[in-house]
Amino acid sequence: MKWIEWLLALVVSVSGTLAMGNQVSVPVWRCGNLYTNQPQPDQSCESVTISTLEETQVPQPSKPASAVVPAVPASAGKPPAPRVDSVAQRERDGQAKGILSHELKRLNERCQSVTDTQTLQRCAADQAALKRELSRLP
Repeated sequence: MKWIEWLLALVVSVSGTLAMGNQVSVPVWRCGNLYTNQPQPDQSCESVTISTLEETQVPQPSKPASAVVPAVPASAGKPPAPRVDSVAQRERDGQAKGILSHELKRLNERCQSVTDTQTLQRCAADQAALKRELSRLP
């Protein structure tokens, strides 16, 4: 339950500082890693002021019924993607394969000198990802 209170205080703090409008200061107490608006008497807490916003309703303009525009398919306005000739595509695929192969070689060299278990697991995951990317290329 403590992390929910902390998260709520963080959201209120961020939204209050980023948003524009009338701001109201709300006292909040920080007791170690806990943020609360009702500190316990036996805790050592310090007061922190967090800004919040007063919400107001903005009336939406009404649209006349004749102003309704029918929906147009999203693909209707887009031009087709430019085609790349096969020679240029093979060249790009070759460059991508070279870059990925070079990265895999560097990663293999780096992973051989690692002794930490967590770093070894990360190396194995990175190697598997690079091998997957290489297998996708033609």
